[in-house]
Amino acid sequence: MASGSKRSKREARRRQAQAKARRNKILIWSGVGVVALAIVSFLVFQPLPEELADVETFANIGQDHLETGENPPIYNSSPASSGNHASVPAQCGIYVSEIPDQVQVHNLEHGAVVIQYQPDLDPDEIVLLQVYARSKSSHILLAPRAGLSDPVVLTSWTRMLRLPSGDIETIDLYYDHFAFTGPEVGVPCPFAVDESV
Repeated sequence: MASGSKRSKREARRRQAQAKARRNKILIWSGVGVVALAIVSFLVFQPLPEELADVETFANIGQDHLETGENPPIYNSSPASSGNHASVPAQCGIYVSEIPDQVQVHNLEHGAVVIQYQPDLDPDEIVLLQVYARSKSSHILLAPRAGLSDPVVLTSWTRMLRLPSGDIETIDLYYDHFAFTGPEVGVPCPFAVDESV
């Protein structure tokens, strides 16, 4: 009789230990989840630096490929920052001619940042922009664009920043915040073209 009582006490202690271990696991994993959520929330919702206060955000108007011969849509920003686009993106790098909206939007979808400048921008500023673009190993395009509202315009997926000059510090902040943020992040776009040399 005593051995049965000892056995049932041991069984009760074993069950209590198992229940305590389960509670501890739940508490640990809950804590890990809360910390992870806090980190993600901080990264996603942290305020932008003051230099990026003028970043404009546009509605996502689509991200499908255009059929052969199909005209691009009327984009909701100029340069375009989202919308249906060409089936083949441009290679990342430096261009001396304009990149059509329907092509650049595909790059933006992959998380690229496109830097465009008025063709009559000071040549020294253009050189600085080229040097900056070369400093990035991927997901950056630099090209002139006629008809820009401002001397330099940066675009990423659904975002745009207009600048009065080629302010490299602000451009670098923009790149750090918005490169690799398109809906198809992970598609490689290594720096492969340099038409300026």
